[in-house]
Amino acid sequence: MRWQLGKKNLVGSSAVACLALGVMVGAAPLAAAAPVTVNSAIAVAAELSIDLPAKVRTTDNLNLRSGSSTAYRVLVSIPKGTAVPVSGRASNGWYKVSYAGHTGYVSGSYVVAATVRTLDSLNMRSGASASYNILVTIPSGTTVAAYARASNGWYKVSYAGRTGWVSGSYVTTYPKPPSAPQSTGPNRTGRVVLTFDDCPSSLSSFKSVIAYAATNNFGLVLAPTGNCLNSYKSSAGVDLAALARAKGQWVINHSISHPDLRPLSCLQVGAQLGGSGVHTNFGRPPYGAIDSSVRCGYDSRGMKIWTWSRDTRDWEVKSKSITVARAAAANPGDTVLMHMQWYGFSADALKQIKAKLAQRGVNVCRAYHGTDGVGAVVRTPVKLPSSLPC
Repeated sequence: MRWQLGKKNLVGSSAVACLALGVMVGAAPLAAAAPVTVNSAIAVAAELSIDLPAKVRTTDNLNLRSGSSTAYRVLVSIPKGTAVPVSGRASNGWYKVSYAGHTGYVSGSYVVAATVRTLDSLNMRSGASASYNILVTIPSGTTVAAYARASNGWYKVSYAGRTGWVSGSYVTTYPKPPSAPQSTGPNRTGRVVLTFDDCPSSLSSFKSVIAYAATNNFGLVLAPTGNCLNSYKSSAGVDLAALARAKGQWVINHSISHPDLRPLSCLQVGAQLGGSGVHTNFGRPPYGAIDSSVRCGYDSRGMKIWTWSRDTRDWEVKSKSITVARAAAANPGDTVLMHMQWYGFSADALKQIKAKLAQRGVNVCRAYHGTDGVGAVVRTPVKLPSSLPC
């Protein structure tokens, strides 16, 4: 969403949060070494992943069981240090994994994400604190094998033929975000994508719009806040994101409570993208406000920032006719910004926008019909493809 903001100072690029020291692992520490060198404000929680890691690695010989507790029978024992593929996670933290032809559950207390990705240039040290010797510097964005995690959140990893420790504050278990232009996102076609932020004025209006969109072959992109999703779940018992996906519409992240993210640390930005927010691989910063800390937060959650290329400023004009005219002036490939609580979010407004665009030979993004693009409208996946089938 974009509201008018006063002038703000950006978060300083040199601000770096202190590293947690916690319990030391390994030999006695050497004399204090140079501090970890990073390029931007990065303080990311050791346990970032709200999605499932692709694989976990066992930190001890571990029983694979038929269910998600020790009450279930043992299927097979998995050797210490084995990376196994993950297909699910129970509410108590046990992972559903596969090994040696068996599928079952392992305790989350005895596994670690099999890989971590660095969020900036990061020193690998001989022990699990900043006072240990630097072995090598790992470049930003590098995915490295992880073997253990100390109680202070540091990970034991390998890189360039060496094994050592890196701070969990500077890595993520999320994969690298998808590659896409910031203003037009994964729409690589000549069609216009109509996007709507924030929260609808009522459940009935929301259902009406997404039903119309599905019936008339619109593929909208919706960006509800986490607070909005929570509100409708508690008051009406419905999940707006799930309703939209069921009608072939796309849903992206828009934070939990819609703050200007720039004054926040990378850790705080990441927290605003988790919790009750939409858990996917694309997100839109509130107000379109972006700096290095915001980028770090999105990267830490495996999300690509998707803003817009045409702003109707519907929140400002509060006029259906002006909003429709501005949206209908979009060029091929544009991402148009509107909001669910204003006048562009109605069946009639969508009808007018589509008709006016068609008069100029421009089409809107189509509802999702599956990977083959034919047949009936079907549910969209939670994660968007790198190229929308518009």
